[in-house]
Amino acid sequence: MLTKQRTKVLLPAAGLLAALSIVFAPANSTSSSTNSIGSMFISPAFADSAPPITIGYSDWPGWTCWAIAQKEGFFKKHNVNVKLVWFPNYTDSLNAFAANQIDGNAQCWSDTMGPLAQGQAAKAVLINDNSAGNDAVVAGPGINSIKQLRGKKVATELGTVEQFLLDKALAANGKTERDIQYINIKVQDCPAAMTSHQVDAVAVWEPNKSQLLAQMPGSHVIFDSRSIPGQIPDLLVMQTKVINARPKDIQGVVDAWYDMEAWWRAHPDQAVKIMADTAQDPGTPAQQIAFYKSFIKGTRIFDAVEAKAAFTKSNKPTSLYDSGPSICQFLYLQQQIGKIPNFAAAIDPEFVDAAVAKGEGKKPPYDYTLKVD
Repeated sequence: MLTKQRTKVLLPAAGLLAALSIVFAPANSTSSSTNSIGSMFISPAFADSAPPITIGYSDWPGWTCWAIAQKEGFFKKHNVNVKLVWFPNYTDSLNAFAANQIDGNAQCWSDTMGPLAQGQAAKAVLINDNSAGNDAVVAGPGINSIKQLRGKKVATELGTVEQFLLDKALAANGKTERDIQYINIKVQDCPAAMTSHQVDAVAVWEPNKSQLLAQMPGSHVIFDSRSIPGQIPDLLVMQTKVINARPKDIQGVVDAWYDMEAWWRAHPDQAVKIMADTAQDPGTPAQQIAFYKSFIKGTRIFDAVEAKAAFTKSNKPTSLYDSGPSICQFLYLQQQIGKIPNFAAAIDPEFVDAAVAKGEGKKPPYDYTLKVD
């Protein structure tokens, strides 16, 4: 079982159903190639066929691009019925997945460990990306290092990967959460807490990082995910029972992902527009696109060969086998999990391996300047 601290994040059944009723409320936008039912997007070609595979996703560059696969018909191409479920709040997607309300979810490796420790039967079938600067600790004027956070009010969302990032930043500087005044605030609410001077620093992901830096003069990054390479992998995690029952469909989802990457590389501006439209950040459509484009390369999208390497046991920091022990140990020491889960059993390379064998996913969307170790 998880500790009391961690279980505060998980909603009880009634709370989860209430949250899901909000998630499934009418969406603000639709696409010409999809039907919109609330925040769920369904390919019309599968309306009367096999039950859809439901996949939760939220606002992160490595996840909003799932909307490209839907809009451009790549799920249909691979004959798989997929229902994308949009979660404005990432934590709600974790809760929905843990409660078996969705078949799969776009989530971080660190956020997968808690449910695994509690006995959830789930496996990572795809690695989308590694954070390469898009997760960060942002401080206000006058605070220029993690060490200067001592005694300060520092906010992020309890139990999420941003708390993990904050704790890693503190540990790297000989500090713990006991040295700060930790404030539990949802990540999307952190910029407002900073600009209203309720807190001195926050740990946030994009797009909240860029929003805060633009809104608050003098705010700046004092630590980001580039300092912990390989420690924030973002994944597609599926319920094991779904993988066992529908392996061909899971392969179709993974193959659609790599078709999406190739299309993104060939149509970068159109791809970013779809992602920005999905995220619905503040501003005019043109401002939304420019904003999303400004930080998108802080997420290193993996091609198929890089993904295969991440699913291979090695001591490279980008290997899930290498990051898994350090993530688990850290979460355990921070009392966010009650036991070390068998994370290796949750790594399922067969679908990425098959994609590589077919020659899919040869290049990432961009020619990134940083090499993947």
